[in-house]
Amino acid sequence: MKNTLIGLIIGIIIASGAFYIYIQKPGLEDKKISPVTPIQTLSPSKSEISAKELIIKAFAKKYNKKIDEVNVNISKQDSTHIWGSVSFSGEIGGGWFLSYKESLNNWIIVQDGNGSISCETIAPYKFPVSMVSECVDQNGNLKKL
Repeated sequence: MKNTLIGLIIGIIIASGAFYIYIQKPGLEDKKISPVTPIQTLSPSKSEISAKELIIKAFAKKYNKKIDEVNVNISKQDSTHIWGSVSFSGEIGGGWFLSYKESLNNWIIVQDGNGSISCETIAPYKFPVSMVSECVDQNGNLKKL
């Protein structure tokens, strides 16, 4: 009888504890479910090389320079066009350049220099007016874009 009474008391204590835990646990109706917007950090893939690096390589090849001799500054850029300046170590001055993105890892130098921008050279690449507001046609006439 004594063992039965102890077992009953222990059973009541366990049942009371379970009931207490059960009533403390909020029900689904009490939970406020808020939508979660995942945050995705976009970073360049390992196969994607920066536009600046690709342009530096293009200038090094074009002018037979070492990559560390080419200095490029990007002034304006959109998804497929860049306007900037280029200079070479050991040389005084520099010039402007226009570059166009043909594919993921291929920026080409459309035109560079210190003089006028050729309308015929840049026309196929559709540079925005914010980068090129005027150019010179094949007859030497200045054209506002």
